Amino acid sequence: MPKLSLCMIVKNEEKFLAGCLESVKNIVDEIIIVDTGSTDKTIEIANSYNAKVYHFEWKNDFSLARNESIKHATGDWILILDADERLNPGQEMKIKKYLNLNFDGLYVRIISTDKNGELYVTEYPRLFRKIDGVKFERKIHEQISSSILKLGGKLAKTDITITHLGYSQDDETMRKKYERNLRILLEELEENPDDAHTCYHIGITKTLIGEQEEGIKYLKKAISIPREKSNINDSLRAFIYNIFGNYEFKRGNSSQALNWFTESIKLAPVQVSSYYHGGLVHLKDSNFILAKNFFEKALKNLHSILKGKPSDLTIEAFIEPGDIHFKLAICYFKLGNYHKLNENLAEILPNEKLYEAFLNFLVEEYKEGNKNVTQVIKYISKLKPSFHVFKILSGIYQVEGELENAVESLRNALKFKDDDEIRYNLGTCLAGLKRFDESIKVLVDFLNRRNSPFFESALKVLVLSYIGEGNFYDALSCYKLILERNPEDEAIKLRVHSIAQKLANPH
Repeated sequence: MPKLSLCMIVKNEEKFLAGCLESVKNIVDEIIIVDTGSTDKTIEIANSYNAKVYHFEWKNDFSLARNESIKHATGDWILILDADERLNPGQEMKIKKYLNLNFDGLYVRIISTDKNGELYVTEYPRLFRKIDGVKFERKIHEQISSSILKLGGKLAKTDITITHLGYSQDDETMRKKYERNLRILLEELEENPDDAHTCYHIGITKTLIGEQEEGIKYLKKAISIPREKSNINDSLRAFIYNIFGNYEFKRGNSSQALNWFTESIKLAPVQVSSYYHGGLVHLKDSNFILAKNFFEKALKNLHSILKGKPSDLTIEAFIEPGDIHFKLAICYFKLGNYHKLNENLAEILPNEKLYEAFLNFLVEEYKEGNKNVTQVIKYISKLKPSFHVFKILSGIYQVEGELENAVESLRNALKFKDDDEIRYNLGTCLAGLKRFDESIKVLVDFLNRRNSPFFESALKVLVLSYIGEGNFYDALSCYKLILERNPEDEAIKLRVHSIAQKLANPH
């Protein structure tokens, strides 16, 4: 196997460095670390992994530091990692395979998670041959690919994966990082005002610090530079179009959003993002057939990408398959295609969050008068019985006046959880069916639940059930408990007086 050198630049990375080096220690032949001024235990950690450590004065230029690191490498190939990155388990055989192929630079997939838990997959050339003249360019968001291509080298995409932890750090750390990046980027833009790549990164950074309008301006400037002068490729341009589409969608401009998503798809047909977000636009506008078509395409592309086919986007927001199945389930329900609905339900029901969300969607549909909801919920209750599904089903039956079915659903709900509202509703339904003895058995427990918000309501139904059974003594006891809480309630006083007289004069 060709010799592989890991090259890194670091400063005060004691929090992350050990995890990074641990992930590659059995793959790389040497570790080159260029330190730009650490004052913590970074160098000590590097030495514990037998790294070759070199000190380098920071000059506000990432490429200078990167090039210093690769200068010291003795391997045939170079792997570039940051301290907050980890080579994922199981990559060794992949790397061995690719290093023996006839390429000079290899794109890897970098998986990042932001503070909201959103996943993004970005492709960067992090593995490349050590060739004379190959060097990093740009002060920040440094690039190696253009240098490889200028020397006649060949690049290829791979399914090698790296996890990036940096974007999940605390807000203050991220703010300082973005502000530092922005300063360097603005310096670069002063030197080269028509550099599309710099405009793009300024736009993204502005967006990340909350200056969205400014960010959009810079992104528009990036794509306005004529293609023959632009250093933005179609893959990155398609990603920018996707950003514009989401921006317009959030502003309520559906047609403009769809135009951007369509343009993105033209440039990068193998992607998930624009199909998924285009589907959201159609779903919002109740265009269920078009929404279904977009979601189906998003799902198809997602499965292809998960199997190893590269996305045509430089940066792809990772959308869980379950989220797409959830949207498809909504579309097929609205379209009345219950066969396809059931296929997608089978995919989302194992996910508790999506399961609950779909039940809530059905509740809203029922409130809007959709009578098809009942059969779907009954079907779900058989596939995945739960407290929630039986609670919803019982509510529908009560509204429809189907008390026998409501009782069955309420009893099923109580098997999952002893809930005061369910117990109260069950007692009420049983009383409505004149099954007073059963109602009493269910509701009498409220005598020991005086802090329950259903206490008084339950006692009022319990009174009716006792009266229905001819048990005026216990009915009077319940009324007295209610009167203790509402001593000024004249209606309750009259009822207490009436029952007391009945007991005093039974004939």
